[in-house]
Amino acid sequence: MPWRPRALAGALVAATALAALGCGGDSNPTGPSNGPAGTFKGTFVGGVGESASGVLTITLPGSGSIRLAGAAHASAVSVVEAASAPVVVTGTLALTGGNTVPLTGTYDPNASPQLVLAGGGYGLTGNYSAANGVFSGSTTFPDGQTGFWTVSANAATVRVFCGTYTSSQGEGGGTWNVVLDENNNLTGAATAAGLLQGTFTPGSKAVSVTYTGGTASGTLDPATGAGSGTYDAPGVGDQPDAGDWTANTGGC
Repeated sequence: MPWRPRALAGALVAATALAALGCGGDSNPTGPSNGPAGTFKGTFVGGVGESASGVLTITLPGSGSIRLAGAAHASAVSVVEAASAPVVVTGTLALTGGNTVPLTGTYDPNASPQLVLAGGGYGLTGNYSAANGVFSGSTTFPDGQTGFWTVSANAATVRVFCGTYTSSQGEGGGTWNVVLDENNNLTGAATAAGLLQGTFTPGSKAVSVTYTGGTASGTLDPATGAGSGTYDAPGVGDQPDAGDWTANTGGC
């Protein structure tokens, strides 16, 4: 049967698209093959005026979750759209001392924000950082208050330490939650400080934390699930602050 020009053109385009997928492309609509996939675990913390906090888990489709069935008959347009389309994301908010709230939403690597989740009156938006495999962003609570959240890749290996901080300068206190991943990267969130970022040294169990307007240090012990230290916040709020923090894996 002789080739028609249109059929030949279509076949060439489809073959080019399929070849691109075979040379580093990905049939998973989360985007590039090194894009986020699997289950992430971390924490969410209310800002000033919001006491709710807990453990946040989100799950994105795995890299093999969508297969290019019938690829030989697919047009290049459908192949490209499948590779860049938003994907459905699910999650849970396990409230400290409360219920578990289911979440649903989407992840679109080309959008801003990339991740949007909602459920039970809670709303989360945020973006992905490939540098350390972390999603983070802001939270809206059912009472209208706002807060912060962060989750790290490979949930089964992530440890979440939940606790509090107390000012030694008469500035009160709040929630102090930190997240330790398998590569000893430290993230987290605190009521007045917002998102936390730092490192953990396994030998000494020392932690070093930075956040907007301040720093913190101390120790975490993954074996016992306990941690404590001090913080210094000369640039947070109307008054410089300093004090102590404590957190443990049983406090979430």
